[in-house]
Amino acid sequence: MGSKTIRIGVDVGGTNTDICAIDEKSGELMVYKLPSSLYDQSEAVVSGVKVIAEENGFAGGDISRFMHGTTVATNAILEGRGAKTALITTGGFRDLLEIGRQKRPDLYNLQADKVKTLVSRDCRFEVSERTDYKGNIVRELKEEELLPIVEAMRENQVKAVAVMLLNAYLNPDNEQSIKAIIEEKCPDVFLTISSDLSKQFREYERLCGTVINSFVGPEVRKYMNNLKSTLKSIGIENTYINHSNGGLMSIDESMKYPVKTALSGPAAGVVGAQYITDLIEEKDLITVDIGGTSTDISLVVNGRFEASDEKTISGYPVRIPSIDISTIGAGGGSIAWIDSGGILKVGPQSAGASPGPACYKRGGEEATITDARVVLGHLNNEVLLGGRLPINAELSKAAVKRLADRIHMDVMETARGIISVSNSNIIKEIKNVTVAKGYNPSEFCLVAFGGSGPLHAAELIDEMMIKKALIPKTPGLLAAYGLLTENMRRDFVQTNVMEVNDQCHNVLEKQFNLLEREADMWFDEEKIDSEKRSREYFLDMRYKGQNHEIRVPIDKTIISSADKIREEFTIAYERLYSFSSDDVVQIVNFGLSAIGDIVYPVINEDEYDGEDSSKALIGTRRVYEGNGEYSDYGLYDREKLRNGNIIYGPAIVEQMDSTTIILGGQKATVDKYLNMMIERV
Repeated sequence: MGSKTIRIGVDVGGTNTDICAIDEKSGELMVYKLPSSLYDQSEAVVSGVKVIAEENGFAGGDISRFMHGTTVATNAILEGRGAKTALITTGGFRDLLEIGRQKRPDLYNLQADKVKTLVSRDCRFEVSERTDYKGNIVRELKEEELLPIVEAMRENQVKAVAVMLLNAYLNPDNEQSIKAIIEEKCPDVFLTISSDLSKQFREYERLCGTVINSFVGPEVRKYMNNLKSTLKSIGIENTYINHSNGGLMSIDESMKYPVKTALSGPAAGVVGAQYITDLIEEKDLITVDIGGTSTDISLVVNGRFEASDEKTISGYPVRIPSIDISTIGAGGGSIAWIDSGGILKVGPQSAGASPGPACYKRGGEEATITDARVVLGHLNNEVLLGGRLPINAELSKAAVKRLADRIHMDVMETARGIISVSNSNIIKEIKNVTVAKGYNPSEFCLVAFGGSGPLHAAELIDEMMIKKALIPKTPGLLAAYGLLTENMRRDFVQTNVMEVNDQCHNVLEKQFNLLEREADMWFDEEKIDSEKRSREYFLDMRYKGQNHEIRVPIDKTIISSADKIREEFTIAYERLYSFSSDDVVQIVNFGLSAIGDIVYPVINEDEYDGEDSSKALIGTRRVYEGNGEYSDYGLYDREKLRNGNIIYGPAIVEQMDSTTIILGGQKATVDKYLNMMIERV
């Protein structure tokens, strides 16, 4: 170990790889951004780590923890690029993967395509076992049934196997028997059994998650092994991978359950936002992460992020613990276009990293949100990324003009229209995650991050009458920063449908005790010290007769009181649906989040410097305001802003990883952690 103790977080996106490192002793923050490597993400990861280490005078041996958010699993799912997979399931369920829930992906589209089936029918096999709805094994598994299946898998050159037996979430014995045989007969295949991945009911979702885990498993395992060995060669040992539930897991666990990494990048951003706002005692947040391709929106309520077990990834429903994040196709690279009715639309199509927006000079010709910002004067018309990305404003203007000519509009008004449409799309989704869930968005603080988030923040709070928006110190790298603040975390969930009544407390206590034993085993496996262990409890509940449940966080001390459990459910239900009932309440799932606490990074507090921000003023920029009117916006260098400084709009604040707009009638105040809070004057 060297003279420094460095914690490093690396988030890989489709366009850029973001790196944040922090010295745990001094609190010094180091950042670096570089293009993602196309074929092997680890190339950019390791290259970036070497550069940031060299520039800041530390070595691999100085790195105490390496945390990584990856899109390898996500990309494999989206592109349908996985291993040849076989499925072993209960007799009569061979075609469940294609039958699904018989829900139309688009209710009014008669030509809507179903998602591609990841396992061909000749690689789907049945066994004549049976476990009933109470978990009793009615028909034992016969080993001789598996021998011809194993032979058929060899003939088909299968590289991965998924096993999903009916009701295995209640009793996994038959699945475990299959697991033992497959591991003996086919030791080189990637194997997933559903009861290891999920102990919740709804067989179709459990099946999809199991199949996807095996489908992407070999590619993720190859990537993780390569990353692990490469990092080890430069002295980095303690490597952790971000989980979609907002926690870290060991790299070995990520190789067993790669599907759990599918939403890891956006989750890290939410955790980062939660951490920096908790320092200033902001507990209710709308997080808006706007990157180059998409916008990810999430809620933090009373200091806790909203969680969900039901996610759809590229059309496949899966049950994995995750932060509840809503994603739409609206980012800096989103393309503006005209529909058949002559209406201006923006996204979800994106110019991506290549060719990118027209101004990047990489061959892009279609107008994007970034091009509209350049035309209006919101973005620097010469360089971005602190001078590392030269741009051509004339190419942006030409791209927007081609669009304007099609609808016979002025170029500048068309550019404003692109921004207005994109903001409308984002606002619609913010309402879906707030108003539709019983929350008033005006009572929240909007946290805007990602490379494009700070460009939209002032406009969003102005249109939605939200009181304030927080722009983090490094908004374009907040996901990487969020990794530095995460704990080890694993969620344990078990389905056990029962009514809430005066006799239920014994079952509640027994069920939670079982989950606690599982959590303790995990704590021991991960070598987490006893004083750093904590647990959070929750129940998934519904009214009897309903088909879906809602998640209710609870304090374990109330499990002896049916009235208090019902009261917690009623509060959550009334918030969502504005009414409640006297009907019987059912518990569907018991849940426990096991959290292995790690030491949070030191964050230096900036000394108070007063309200005067003139030393950060570097000029003015002419910005189009609409109706032929222009205004001169003050132009500020974010690196020169200090604690207490106030910037009055209209103004633009530039930094390496993003640009922030402050509208007229608004002000931005810099806090002691160098975040900016935008509010109405």
